[in-house]
Amino acid sequence: MKNMLFMMVLFCVSSLAGQAQNVNANSFDDSLRSEADKLLTEWMDAFLAYQCTYSDSALDGGVLCPACARMHGRIGDAVLPLMYLAEKTGNQKYLLGAKRLMAWMENVHRPDGSWMNDVHVSDWNGTTVFAAIALYEALHYHGHLLDDSTHHHWKQRLVEAGEFMMNNPFIYSRRREGMRNMNVNYSASATYALYAIGEMCNRPEFKKEAEEIAFGLKEYFTVNDCFLYGEGPNIASETPNGCRPVDLLYNVEESLPNMAYYAVMANDMELFSLVERSMDTHLEFMLPDGAWDNSWGTRSFKWTYWGGRTSDGFMGGYYLIAAARHPEYLEAIRRNIRLLSKATHGGLLYGGMHYFASGVSPCIHHTFGHAKALASFLELPSVKMTSLEKLPRDSVYGVKFFKDIRTWLLSQGDWRATFTGYDAEYKVKGTHPMGGALSLLWHAQAGPIFAATMNRYKLIEAPNMQDNVRKYLMGGTPRVELTQDGVAYSNLDDLNTDITCFIENGFCRFNVNSHLVDI
Repeated sequence: MKNMLFMMVLFCVSSLAGQAQNVNANSFDDSLRSEADKLLTEWMDAFLAYQCTYSDSALDGGVLCPACARMHGRIGDAVLPLMYLAEKTGNQKYLLGAKRLMAWMENVHRPDGSWMNDVHVSDWNGTTVFAAIALYEALHYHGHLLDDSTHHHWKQRLVEAGEFMMNNPFIYSRRREGMRNMNVNYSASATYALYAIGEMCNRPEFKKEAEEIAFGLKEYFTVNDCFLYGEGPNIASETPNGCRPVDLLYNVEESLPNMAYYAVMANDMELFSLVERSMDTHLEFMLPDGAWDNSWGTRSFKWTYWGGRTSDGFMGGYYLIAAARHPEYLEAIRRNIRLLSKATHGGLLYGGMHYFASGVSPCIHHTFGHAKALASFLELPSVKMTSLEKLPRDSVYGVKFFKDIRTWLLSQGDWRATFTGYDAEYKVKGTHPMGGALSLLWHAQAGPIFAATMNRYKLIEAPNMQDNVRKYLMGGTPRVELTQDGVAYSNLDDLNTDITCFIENGFCRFNVNSHLVDI
């Protein structure tokens, strides 16, 4: 039965019966794809408007960011959506834009086969795995559009990227005895990147390494709720409250989708089952308006409400698995696309729902990263399935407790809330609330009333975050705070908090015994 289910996903075969049902299924999928195509075209037309034409190769083909006033080293990820639109529309501007973009990427390419994340800003090159995935999919689906010379060069760069991943287990392998932990999104994504490159370029050693990485990743799912963990330095043991380092957005927008692609390609049904269960758990945190609730995650300092600042998007991976038995995944994709559309102005995706109204410029990273995810989803064969039009958080269920992250979800009437005492820390202090906090309060008509922020505002990943030049900045998490002798103390960083949840007569009450800790 499991084999049959897996083959259904592999070939995207629908099991729906009845002509009327198939008509509805086709209509829903066509509508979903139409919305995605429209948004993708809007994004990439605006993206190309920022592409430079200049005689100097250091500038020509690069794309300027209107918020950061520089060129982001990861703009090469846009090669996939540009090639997708080149094929779909027949418009040569997209093909030319893709070729000029990849020519500019030579400025951040290094002799070891990697691409740098930024131009002379940092030396981080672990994001090569994401550039490789975008380039692989562009070649896999649309390589026939290229002249022989360009095709050969891109494919050679792909092989070099694979060799870089093979030569850097510190970044991509889970076998790192005696080494500092690297965030799990890199190894999770390397499974797909290495296996796909190995398949395309006849490099069996790449595929073997992908299988070994995948084998190691199977130990990185939490016991109770099957969260993928590893977005933080402490993976050797649980916290005093039994938690592991989990970040919802990096999981749903990079790690889980890329592991899903790998599992289907490699026919790894064990990993497929883990990813499917984990996707179900993570979907519990999507709000009814299509937003992802990452108010508690270890890397929530890059949370934008609709997704993550520099992560890709969940659409492709969730769509791939939806063929099995998950029409709610399609509904999640639809709602998120509509939310992304609401956050788009002038063709660019803004970093928050109120950025445009507040006069904050859009970082172009949001646009090209999520354009890549939209294109990846649109490349997949159609899933003929009707939508349930219901997500887990649509239901009025009272309280759900997630032990592995010590977080409660509340659903009562039109209200949705998140309460957390999650004590797994990231590499630095204060990335998310820990000491017993209402990290999110949401209403069906008003949207978010409260939404957690960093405990103290700072650019934790300066090259990957948007600076704020406002005079007054204040954390958005409801808290107890004291300022004494110029030092601020609050409950948000307290790792020694007692939380008791009482449910009586349909009402939920939290008793919290916390401490004021300097922030």
